[in-house]
Amino acid sequence: MKQRLLVSLLLLSLAEIGQSAQAAEKELGDNVRLSGFGTLGVSQSNNHEADYRANIEQSIGVGRTHPRDSGLDSVLAVQADIDIMPKLTGTVQAVTRRMSRYEATRPYLEWANVKYDVDEQTYVRAGRFVSPTFMISESRMIGLSQLTVRPVAEVYLLSPITYMNGIDGGRKFLFGDTLVKARAGFGNLNQSITQINGTLNFKFSIKSFDVSAEHEGSTFRVGYQKIKMNVTSPGIELYDQAMNTLVAGNVTNAARVQDLMQHDNVPIDFYVLGYAYDKGPWVVQAEYAYRKFSTDFVQSLAGAYVLGGYRIGKWTPYVAASRLMHKSEVNLPSLDASSAGGLSAVVDAVNAGSALKIHRHATSLGVRYDLKDNVALKLQYDRVVKPADSHAEFVNDTTDFFSSKRKINILSAALDFTF
Repeated sequence: MKQRLLVSLLLLSLAEIGQSAQAAEKELGDNVRLSGFGTLGVSQSNNHEADYRANIEQSIGVGRTHPRDSGLDSVLAVQADIDIMPKLTGTVQAVTRRMSRYEATRPYLEWANVKYDVDEQTYVRAGRFVSPTFMISESRMIGLSQLTVRPVAEVYLLSPITYMNGIDGGRKFLFGDTLVKARAGFGNLNQSITQINGTLNFKFSIKSFDVSAEHEGSTFRVGYQKIKMNVTSPGIELYDQAMNTLVAGNVTNAARVQDLMQHDNVPIDFYVLGYAYDKGPWVVQAEYAYRKFSTDFVQSLAGAYVLGGYRIGKWTPYVAASRLMHKSEVNLPSLDASSAGGLSAVVDAVNAGSALKIHRHATSLGVRYDLKDNVALKLQYDRVVKPADSHAEFVNDTTDFFSSKRKINILSAALDFTF
């Protein structure tokens, strides 16, 4: 009953927002264009031992915290595009969705930038803009632009970086009858991610490059990011304090372990290769992503998926297969942390956590129904299989969930719209 009331209130609010946006657009004139998008979603899990999450920023999800969850995929955003002067435009986009602080959905700015069109093929941009990490980046939160309820988690869980503050530039050109788009940029992001064991504070410095080629319904894309990461938390500070004590005491292997477990200015290489085909009734997508850490403090992972759909009038059934793969080879030398006193348990726990395997695979079945040009309804079933002794990117899990193999069924419905 409460969820039906919530949906009704949201739909009423969205109708009012749409009317207000149209009125405001007329009032502001041709120099300002207002638009927006959103998703009303609900999901249910058959497993109540852990939370399935839609992205790595979320601290809770569907399962243990919420057997039925309306916050996993729901999002609302409004955007203003402003013509400042010839060739110079500004974009501001405010988004509200579930973030890392449990139930918090406080709005934040995903876009806030100015863009200068050097010519019809070239631009430069400064401010806050979406980080082009994956094949679906700029439209990642616009559910209507995607076939599935959400971007495939086994790939899109690999990075928490959705936007960056900095400068980028791009150019597009024809190579024969193929449209080529190239883009490069740099920036930074400070981000806090809250989990059940505390809040991690990240600082990312990002250099990014990607190129795509579009030809007769096919799009090929290659992307690369060079990232420097710094992460701190009260727990990490205790770990550092203990390791400094062990190193100062010349404990065997302490200096080696401290070097392997660096978390300050850690280099990360992030590679993405993608393909999409959308022509006639067929929709095909495939993507592979690999994050490589130069430290044992955080696991190196890879993810891949293949997705196919077929349009039948307004209906588009689809199927997907995906996999999250552990790529780290962590072999920390043995370390006697007893001389760290009461902090020895912290050292043992952090070092053991670095060696945990993170892998799983999933199969998805779904259908999309286009109600209108700007409204679509989706229903999706995901079956996620995780091995024993792995969190597998689930959160808030029980000891039994971690230690045992599990097959988790997720059923999701979403109403996507733009206005």
